[in-house]
Amino acid sequence: MLFIVIYMTILMILLNMNIKLTGIPEQIMVGAIRAGLAKTKTGAITLGLMELENKYKLLEQQEDEEDLMEAKKIWADYKAGKVKLLSAEDFEKRTGIKVR
Repeated sequence: MLFIVIYMTILMILLNMNIKLTGIPEQIMVGAIRAGLAKTKTGAITLGLMELENKYKLLEQQEDEEDLMEAKKIWADYKAGKVKLLSAEDFEKRTGIKVR
């Protein structure tokens, strides 16, 4: 969780965005500051983004998609003869990691 907070904070600094919130979103942001949930508007926005991540697991979905793309690439390389799959026994011998 701390990693995500740091990541989102760095991302916001690097993006250097200007956001104009009005109406209900602005009221929610001000309410978060008044309630002590955030010290600044940027903190309130970061908090909101964190809640989106908690609810929808957006980073996890992105990582899953990246893993799937990598698996497809490895499979294509295997089918093209570019890589060789190891048996469980060979894997254990090479790495010292038990898989059974």
